Amino acid sequence: MRIYIIILSILTAGLLSAQTLDDYLKIAAENNPGIRSKQTEFQAALQKLPQARALPDPTVNASVFLRPMMLPMGNQLGSISAMQMFPWPGARDAMENEAARMADVKYQAVAVAQSELFFNIKNAWYPLFELEEQIRIQKENLRVLETDKDLATAKFQYGQAPMVDAIRADIMMDEVKTEIALLEQKRKPLEVAFNRLLNRDDHTPVSISGDSLPEPVSGFAVRRDSLLANNPALAVYDKQILAAAAEGKAADFQRRPMIGAGLQYMPLIKRKNGDVDLPPNKGANMLMPMVSVTVPIWRKKYAAAVEESRLMQSAYSDMKRNMENEIASMYEMTWYDLEKMAQTVELLNKQMLKTQQAIELMMAAYSNSGQDFEEILRLQQQLFRYRMEKISARTGYQLALAKLDYLTGQ
Repeated sequence: MRIYIIILSILTAGLLSAQTLDDYLKIAAENNPGIRSKQTEFQAALQKLPQARALPDPTVNASVFLRPMMLPMGNQLGSISAMQMFPWPGARDAMENEAARMADVKYQAVAVAQSELFFNIKNAWYPLFELEEQIRIQKENLRVLETDKDLATAKFQYGQAPMVDAIRADIMMDEVKTEIALLEQKRKPLEVAFNRLLNRDDHTPVSISGDSLPEPVSGFAVRRDSLLANNPALAVYDKQILAAAAEGKAADFQRRPMIGAGLQYMPLIKRKNGDVDLPPNKGANMLMPMVSVTVPIWRKKYAAAVEESRLMQSAYSDMKRNMENEIASMYEMTWYDLEKMAQTVELLNKQMLKTQQAIELMMAAYSNSGQDFEEILRLQQQLFRYRMEKISARTGYQLALAKLDYLTGQ
């Protein structure tokens, strides 16, 4: 049993450590309350369809005479009637179509919320990835400084270098240790923000995949053609325009009369002896078919409803156009950020290569002469700064890609 528990723990730990960004996106889509609320709103909107399709409730009227009314056929005790109103032909189809279009708007809102959530998840995950890489680089920096200190100490013991070289390395080690501690403290607020997006406990550990980020590419093939075609927020306006048009068509049917059909039943009894004798006094119950028609004479309110629909369509069109302009502007800035980060990484790669070559040459010279140790330390720290800048540029490139995906509806 103990062996099974150990194996299960190992497998569980492996699954936790293997979680990638795509895994977290899936978890967020299933657990985020904002997504669930939008889905629930869509399900609620679907319930409007049978309501729009249904006929108006029938009306039933009943009346009783305190004293029977005398009619030639007998005394009438009262009456009971039922009436069913029927909208103008096509009106129910128009109202159902209006409800369906409104449900489409709610459905598209789910896609918008999911797109925004994925964008926010990426914006929270890549800084965590950058933080882990920065900690790893600084720990490697600390190991290099420890080696430098050991080398400087050995040189001093053999009388080939001053003791100040080892002290300089020790000072830099303290700085790096402090930087690592600060980076470690930064992890908690980033994890809390990330877990909140996934609707998880603040203290849930976040495993960052060890896979390295792809190298940025200058001249990235931008998705201009799909910029406006797939953006879910723009699609909401398209569906709102269709919903407003359907609402206007349904409002136009309100100008048409409604036709009612029903029956009235009147129970009659024979008059007793002594009552007024009115022939034929058969006491036969009466059944009377009825027809009614509504008269929509207040035309202004119906015209106003149709005009409201037209104005809303125009408003949604203007809103869509305004968003298209904003997206186009954001797209150009995002494309610039992509190029900037890609070229920055290219420059840093060249600087890192040349700096590494300089360090190797100076280390070889220091081994012989014991001089210029301070310059070696400076170049080493410059190399690690380049590495830190490179991971920031690479994560910045991925954040720009995430924004591009958001703008183009990917």
